[in-house]
Amino acid sequence: MKIRLNEPAFTDREMLFADAGELKAYIFRYESGICAVKIENSKGYITVLPFDGQMVWDAVFCGRSLKMQTSFDMPRRREIFRDTYGCYVMHCGALAMGCPSPEDDHGHHGELPYVRYDRAFVVSGEDEKGRYMGVTGEYEYNRAFGSHYMARPVARVYEGSTLIDVGIEIENMASHPMDLMYMCHVNNAPEPGAEIFQTLAWTKENMVVRVSIPQYNEPDPAFMELLDRVQKDVSVTRVIGEGDVYDPEIVLFLRGVQGDENGKAHFLYMHKDGSADYTTYDAAVLNRGVRWMVNHKDWKSMGMVLPATAEPEGYLAEKEKGNVRILPGKETFRADVTVGCLAPEDARRIKHKIETVMK
Repeated sequence: MKIRLNEPAFTDREMLFADAGELKAYIFRYESGICAVKIENSKGYITVLPFDGQMVWDAVFCGRSLKMQTSFDMPRRREIFRDTYGCYVMHCGALAMGCPSPEDDHGHHGELPYVRYDRAFVVSGEDEKGRYMGVTGEYEYNRAFGSHYMARPVARVYEGSTLIDVGIEIENMASHPMDLMYMCHVNNAPEPGAEIFQTLAWTKENMVVRVSIPQYNEPDPAFMELLDRVQKDVSVTRVIGEGDVYDPEIVLFLRGVQGDENGKAHFLYMHKDGSADYTTYDAAVLNRGVRWMVNHKDWKSMGMVLPATAEPEGYLAEKEKGNVRILPGKETFRADVTVGCLAPEDARRIKHKIETVMK
């Protein structure tokens, strides 16, 4: 099933849009006027912005909201994502990505984060994982004498599952090659004392601390002391302790992420109640990663892994590193990331898998 969404149908009253037994889709409009689709199963729900970046604005499973805590109480119509930044998952790219240097000519994380989608749909069906319902859409970028591509993201929820499949296709519609950079920006909520487990070695070679500070941040001496501690021992970032302040942010480049027998990377954020936030993906497709951590009175985010094709230092720096991919004409890039939360028993199982991979 694939049903097109039309903006005039969205009102401030939540309405049932599609019903497939356990799986249901509701549509509504925030007070700010932004359209939203809530996809619900027996375990919880996700809220997707179908026309505004196809962001997964929120995900509520395991009895809690999984998304970061910010000063934004709802999405708003703005020109850039940083003026409405409170989501759980955001697509970044596709021609450029990361924090631009003064010499770069692209926006922060590229054009995709908060772009207006041309078409949006609710989809449902069944695959090897079971019955699902989700949101997808199409955004066509077409610049005269420049690049021409179609982005098709999707966010799916399955029956009885607390996990979300987030994917994207980027089709080069031109006959000539295009630059490609992509990041799946996953923003979990931190908990003091929660611990990260990962299929990545805790070494300075595998976790490289970014020492440059974005133009929009003004660090203080306490932050510089924290940055120095993390540079000396990256395992400091395994746990955010009570009272630890990450202001403005700690960013690490994750290099050499290992896959399991199926090539899947695993990142687990174990909470004190035994449940865990979880991210898994194909480490060969998204062969770069980022950790983004913020923890102060106004903002709290544990971006334990942002799977990507490049690091987030902007187009020119990443091109110099060899991290800008070339997508041939008429070809399509595909990436899939599974995110969400795990009950204690499932979290222990994934923790054991990680330990097995890292032996």
